[in-house]
Order: sequence, then C-alpha cells, then structure tokens
Amino acid sequence: MAPDRAALAGARVLVTGASRGYGAAIARALSAAQAHLVLTATSTAHLARVVEDCRADGAACEAVDLDLHSSTSVDAAAAQVADLVPRLEGVVLNAGVLGPVGPLADSDPDAIRTAIEVDLVNQVRLLQRLSPLIADRAGVVLVTSGAAGRAGYGAYAIAKAGLDAVGQMLREEWSARGIRVVSVNPGPVRTAMRAEAHPGEDPATVPPPRERVDPVLAVLCGEDPGPRVQATEWGLS
Repeated sequence: MAPDRAALAGARVLVTGASRGYGAAIARALSAAQAHLVLTATSTAHLARVVEDCRADGAACEAVDLDLHSSTSVDAAAAQVADLVPRLEGVVLNAGVLGPVGPLADSDPDAIRTAIEVDLVNQVRLLQRLSPLIADRAGVVLVTSGAAGRAGYGAYAIAKAGLDAVGQMLREEWSARGIRVVSVNPGPVRTAMRAEAHPGEDPATVPPPRERVDPVLAVLCGEDPGPRVQATEWGLS
C-alpha cells in the first residue's frame, strides 16, 4: 500500500546526505508532499540544486552543513537545526561513506576507523544531540544496507550492522514516547556509492533511488512496519 503522503504536509523532517542519491530522492518526495525540510550535506553548496527543487514544489526547505567526519560539525549542525525548527516529526539518517571494501584482514586500519566514525559513531552522536528535538510519535529512519555484517564489505559492513543494533536499542528505549525507529534497506539503487562498490555493474540494470522511497515515507507518515524493512519487498503480498 502506498503511504498517505498527505499526512506529511507541514511535518518537519531532517534528511542527512540529501545532496544526491537516495537522500536527494527522499527529499524530493517529501517536498512534493509539502513537508518542512531540513536537509544536510557535507557542503551546502552541493545541496543547492536539491533545495531549489524542493522550494519549487512550494515546500519550506533549509540547508545545514554536516560533516560526519567531525564531532564538532555534528554538534554545530544539531544546534543549527534547533535554531531552525522547534521540533522534528521525522528524521532520516542517510549520509555515510563506503570506506575500504574487500577482506577485512587486508583493510587499512585507519580507513576502517574513519568509516566507522562516519557511519556509526557520529550517527549515534547526531541522534543524541537531536533527541530533545524529536517529537513524541515521530518517525526515525536509519538507512541501512544488505551489506550489514557481510563479508567483503569491510568497515561499511561493520558500521551498518552496528547502526541496525542502534536502531533496535532506540526502538525499545523510545517506545514509551511512541517514536518509531526503523532501519530501511533500499537494496540496490543507482547511486555513486553503488557504482563505487560495484564498478563493473551496468547502472541501467539498477533502479533509480526514487523507486525505493515508499518505505521511508510510510514510517514518516505514521506506519510502523517493524524494526527492519527491505525496500525491495515493500508492497509485495
């Protein structure tokens, strides 16, 4: 069943990693539903086109710099979000890096540390800083991956498995507030990260990100499909 996008009108939603790929597709779908958007990227200059498109839809849209390599940037971004909106009815944590892929034993330890810092440690830090802003009965989506815990995907697999665990923990810890915390795996989608991970793949054989946004919108609309959702299976009986 398609999500009731009318329920998103006026909802304040933060989307990280919104300058391209899956994050940009989510942002554009939310703007079409007239959500009030706060979008982040490592540089707001990279966000300019997406912000322009969202505002052209008539949606309120603000841009915030967020570099997940830096805890200082995380703290500053959270403070800026608090200045922009009094609360958040939705949060989508989509930003991340691939890091080194291949056998874990052969991966550079410093590169592993950096990827885990970005994809896990500072994701948790951002949620901690945003916690006072997240409204009761809000929807929180953690964008995960089928690579979580999977051999050959190095630090990314470790970090995504950890993020899934964070989602499960917060789902229980925030349940009294009615906050729905759901990990959504979009599956294979045509993004720069996918091309980096699978350089020999024909991108024409992979669906565009906009075809996999419905589970995210459903959670933000008020549905609770469970702790982890596969977007490739969404809507199938």
